[in-house]
Amino acid sequence: MSSLKELIVKLSEAPGCPGYEGSISDIIKEEISGHADNVTVDALNNILASKGSGKTVMIAAHMDEIGLLVKHVDSKGFVRFAKLGGISDQLLQGQRVTIFTNKGPVPGVVGCKPIHLMSDHDRKKLVGYDKMFIDIGAGSAEEAGALGMRIGDPIVIDRKVTELKNGLICGKALDDRVGCAILIEVLKRVQPRNRLVAAFTIQEEIGLKGATVSAFAVSPDLGLAVDTGIAADHPEVTEHEGPIKLGHGPAILAADGRRDSLSGGLVCGTAIRDWLIKLAEEKGIPYQLEVFEGGTTDATVMQLSRSGVPTGVVSVPSRYIHTFSEVVAMEDVENVVKLITAVVEADLPV
Repeated sequence: MSSLKELIVKLSEAPGCPGYEGSISDIIKEEISGHADNVTVDALNNILASKGSGKTVMIAAHMDEIGLLVKHVDSKGFVRFAKLGGISDQLLQGQRVTIFTNKGPVPGVVGCKPIHLMSDHDRKKLVGYDKMFIDIGAGSAEEAGALGMRIGDPIVIDRKVTELKNGLICGKALDDRVGCAILIEVLKRVQPRNRLVAAFTIQEEIGLKGATVSAFAVSPDLGLAVDTGIAADHPEVTEHEGPIKLGHGPAILAADGRRDSLSGGLVCGTAIRDWLIKLAEEKGIPYQLEVFEGGTTDATVMQLSRSGVPTGVVSVPSRYIHTFSEVVAMEDVENVVKLITAVVEADLPV
């Protein structure tokens, strides 16, 4: 495997729910050591790595992943949980998980009432997460407590990265550990023309919190988020619903936001979008243009920081986003590295 792929695997398989990104932070700080002029960690545990001088371009990738949180332990030792981030309930049944306690990791499995015991009516319905629980093998609340189980402990799905055919990789948390790996790689490869601040942000999945405070602190001249975008080049999706495809290059965002109105998201100004397109074309990098209905990225709050920041988004196309088996093409990852490198080495359009 290439060093970039190995880094993605390392980041993907490490745990890092929103608010509990410490393992990811440790990996990133180790990887960027010696490759930045200055590295700071703020009060919320965002990592800000700066390199170069001049106008400031802030490029953000979030460290956190969707996950769960211990909400209650019943008298028989079964754990009830809350969701951290946007997770479809149907994905959770039967998942193997790890609960991170103050006494160490505790393995478990998500359970629910067996289909054999359901009524005909209930069999036809999706089981909600509030009807599920985690079995850690404990026989009582006291036994669970002895393992270190406490309310608020983070829970991560237990999933390894696997390689598919044609240069595709599949794993959890590629949203946005792929973006983190890209930023690390750019810091290693590039001497920027301006001042680069690589921002590895916390709690994106539950409200873009890390980017909000990071952008305020950095006060950049230009902002960019590197994230994953929805590739829906697979059955059961029409082309107009999801035109982004794996292997066709970085997705340059035109706009994102809520499905019914694109409110709450980012409309990327034509100056930034056209600049990114121009850089891609000059470097011979394939690219795609994206309008994403149904979500947003750190770029939204970066744009609104202080008196306003011209901001864009470059995404790695990803199938099955916000599941625990996301799929990306290493060819796309490499091309996003090339495009972000071009951004860092170019004169800024602001």
